[in-house]
Amino acid sequence: MLLLLSAGLLLGSIFTLIVRRNRESLLLAALCLSLMVYLTGIMLLIAKQGGIGPDVEKFLFLSHRIRLWFQYRYVTFNQLGMWINLGRHAFPMVLLLMAEDRSMLQCIRKRPRAALWLTVSLPLLTVLGYLPPVYHELLEVWPAWRAVSFYFSYGWIVAYLAAAVFLLVWELFSITMHFFRRQFLMLVVCLVSLAVLYFIYCGQDPGQVYSFYSYDYIGIRGMGYMLLMPGLGFFIALVAVNVLGGLLGIGMLLRYTEDTLSPDREDAGLERKFDVARTGASVFVHGIKNQLLANRVLYKRIRAELDRPEPDMERLRSSVERLSEINDNLVSRSEELYRTVKSKSVLLVPVPLRQVCDLACDRFGKKYPEALLEVSLPEGVQILADENYLAEAIYNLMTNAWEANVAAGHDKSPVELMGHVARLYTVIEVRDHGKGIDEDEKRRIFEPFYSSKNTNFNWGMGLYHVRTIVRSHLGSMRVENMREGGADFYILLPRYDGRTRREGRHR
Repeated sequence: MLLLLSAGLLLGSIFTLIVRRNRESLLLAALCLSLMVYLTGIMLLIAKQGGIGPDVEKFLFLSHRIRLWFQYRYVTFNQLGMWINLGRHAFPMVLLLMAEDRSMLQCIRKRPRAALWLTVSLPLLTVLGYLPPVYHELLEVWPAWRAVSFYFSYGWIVAYLAAAVFLLVWELFSITMHFFRRQFLMLVVCLVSLAVLYFIYCGQDPGQVYSFYSYDYIGIRGMGYMLLMPGLGFFIALVAVNVLGGLLGIGMLLRYTEDTLSPDREDAGLERKFDVARTGASVFVHGIKNQLLANRVLYKRIRAELDRPEPDMERLRSSVERLSEINDNLVSRSEELYRTVKSKSVLLVPVPLRQVCDLACDRFGKKYPEALLEVSLPEGVQILADENYLAEAIYNLMTNAWEANVAAGHDKSPVELMGHVARLYTVIEVRDHGKGIDEDEKRRIFEPFYSSKNTNFNWGMGLYHVRTIVRSHLGSMRVENMREGGADFYILLPRYDGRTRREGRHR
């Protein structure tokens, strides 16, 4: 059972490494590999020691035949000790490295190399101290080395596990955005489950293998529960903790992989669907569509006024001026979009987040002067962006949000535009108070030419256009329904750290 759990964890981590291929998945695979190496070494030691009860034998090896297979493998104590040496001391090191990678504490983020060397130094020194030639030589010179090496290694192992769990839990409760916390919780549960599983067995050090026949080392017995013949209740609890830790680790690992992969898979699907129409014409058409529809409304008003026996010249003059303003805006927007299509690139430069959002709000106000809008943005935050095109994306989201409010009969509720700095991202949030988005529609809303609105007035390019712009900014998008109704659209942009340096130059 124990071997199956560790093998399942290793296969799950290898799957994650294959599909994600980043530093985090590499560390996760190394973590599961080190755990499996350590547990396999312990099982070999237990099989060769013998003297275990049938319940323990079934839990560890599933059957008597498998235990015999392990027992009669040809391996020296030095080889087995070295196997345990590598697995035992690699696991806490990799676990702490993963926790440091995820931590936003400034003492770690500002000195990543120092944190790396401090994390790696103790495990490397311990592995070197437990090399068979080194260990035996030190033991000849200093007989107390057995106890010293055990308590020293066991001490820093427990400290590493505690530090890693502390960093993970601290970071979990520091996250304020719901979907970030939900995603991170899966990783925390996975890593803590593996840490608990490892902690049960981490008392088995390589020195106990090298000194297998030494009576003066009997005070340090490693996994004492294997020798004390515990009662049935203790053994059931032990099995439950092992199984629960292993299954939680496997389950959360797969869920975390699925949750982080789904946006990339959706992007790949959208790219395939839009390959044929990716010349830029669709973006151009979407940019001018709304102005043309507004022109048609003004034309109908002018025509109706002219058909009256006594036209109201003030109303006609107002409509003509509005028509002229929209046409000027149409020409300007057409030129902008033409330049975009022609250049096929965006220019990312440091720009204040508020400046981009103010531009989006100006465009939104011109289209819907009567719309209610609430804006809440952090001060002094800068992003790397093409101001004009990112503002276009935000403006589209705000337009959709107001139309969702009106469609749900909530035209007295405002569209909310918010900004957050969360972990490695600067997040732009647009919230509506409409009816929300069902799960089937949520999977399709970013597809080109898909729209749940009247297709005579909406061509279904808006959200695809938004996502295209966000992707060109090296960002991503998320959609979440709110419990009280409505939907949240999030634009996740890589966090830009140049703000502090610029402020420092002005002081």
